[in-house]
Amino acid sequence: MSAIMEVFLRRTRKSTNETVAAFRDDRFRVLRKTALPIIVGLSFLVVPAAYALQSIVLDDFESYEEGGVPSKWESNNGKTLFPITPALMNDSESFFIREENGNKFVRAITVDNAFRMILTNGNQFEWRLPDHPRISWDWRAIELPEGAREDTGKKNDTGGAVYVVFSKDFIGRPRIIKYTYSSTLPFGTTKSYGQLKVLVIASAMDGIGEWQHVERDLYADYQRLFGKTPPDEPLAIFLWSDSDTMHDRATVDFDNIALLGQTGVE
Repeated sequence: MSAIMEVFLRRTRKSTNETVAAFRDDRFRVLRKTALPIIVGLSFLVVPAAYALQSIVLDDFESYEEGGVPSKWESNNGKTLFPITPALMNDSESFFIREENGNKFVRAITVDNAFRMILTNGNQFEWRLPDHPRISWDWRAIELPEGAREDTGKKNDTGGAVYVVFSKDFIGRPRIIKYTYSSTLPFGTTKSYGQLKVLVIASAMDGIGEWQHVERDLYADYQRLFGKTPPDEPLAIFLWSDSDTMHDRATVDFDNIALLGQTGVE
């Protein structure tokens, strides 16, 4: 993981920030999917201004063709980052776009393997944590590695996870919170692997097969898990699936990855 962070820090930041416009045509699906309040009157369509200013939709997967790959994202091979393409997909690891009832999402499948999708701050998006201290997403576990648990190395698989990479320490180790959909551990379980903190926020103990909406206060989680204030500019966000430790398989769907403003300001 440290090698990946070296790539992040070497990248040149863009000189101009990309504006996330909630009113673009390809974002109307987001408004529908997240059930934001819309007031239609006469010839006016009114959407809360705070949403347009405060929320950053990283991906709702509506811009891709069904059966395609989320090409906005990257993966890695050692220190090298590269765009996700169909050529990377195979029978043991794949992230493909699926559609149900007019809604598109990405489906992660791993069979005795591991795969990550990466967005880097300053490359695919611009992010200051003081402005957007919360993260949200939707996910659905279809199948998880049987018997896997994040608190022991011999069984440490996570069928679905969202990583937030905050920074590196003085010897180059990344500080990460890994939010997991656990096969066996209960909601709220935490595990520390040094600079990697695992937090179980969904569990097969409570069932699988249904969509769940997640919102996390990154400031609060970081302070609780690391005991200090997080940096202003996190490095990256990963979507993750692995099943290689248990030599099993996982299928997890992800959707509506977004950064939110302060509580009560969407």
